[in-house]
Amino acid sequence: MTVEQHQSTITEEHRAFIGKETPPGTHVIEAGAVRRFCDAVGLTDPIYTDLAAAKAAGLPERPVPPTFWCGIMAPGGELKRPNFDHFGSRNMNGGTEYEYLKPAYVGQTLTCTMQVADIYEKQGRSGLMIFTILENIWRDESGDVVTRGRLAGIRL
Repeated sequence: MTVEQHQSTITEEHRAFIGKETPPGTHVIEAGAVRRFCDAVGLTDPIYTDLAAAKAAGLPERPVPPTFWCGIMAPGGELKRPNFDHFGSRNMNGGTEYEYLKPAYVGQTLTCTMQVADIYEKQGRSGLMIFTILENIWRDESGDVVTRGRLAGIRL
């Protein structure tokens, strides 16, 4: 039986969660946090940890490393999410992708919100799966979107 041939597990009540956003969480990008992150992941480029190296590279300040965003997410506990406890017994991480729209630097204050961006079903080798896509959006002091992150959760 294909996804199109069965009654959807995703109800209108589940779909009502799509687009609802958490209140913004505020994060000051601290040099020490960036340095510890770089040490933890083995990132050795000095532009991330040495202000002189960043300025020599033509940057105004030390930039935020590409995957640093996973450590400064929105207050996800405040996000009301659809309950799929009636379906399956396992949750899996389906991956995370980031879209970088504007540079961010040490010393900036960023805000982040989270929302359920999408919910859908997909047939896999082991059966039907439900995907819940969470989106984090980081904004700078001007309100401009700096980075967007999409996390896929899979229920099977």
